[in-house]
Amino acid sequence: MTDSAHSKRRSQESHESTISKLAKQTQANEEVVRHLYDEELAALRKEATVKGFIGVIAARRVRQRLLPSAGEASAGEAHRERRAEK
Repeated sequence: MTDSAHSKRRSQESHESTISKLAKQTQANEEVVRHLYDEELAALRKEATVKGFIGVIAARRVRQRLLPSAGEASAGEAHRERRAEK
């Protein structure tokens, strides 16, 4: 397997894992989460000059769309959530 193919597979696995976690966190249907995540990824890919973190940003945007109060969480709560996801 080429490095590029391996990287794409790992990236897809990472996206699927993120989608699954978001669905559990927000108690939303996984297909709905996938659709929103794909929308956010497409928008970010079009605009972003640095591509390395678009998955993280897309996940945050989806979480905010599904749980509007998530955008109001304190920095400490956000940090605890990130640590819990690992």
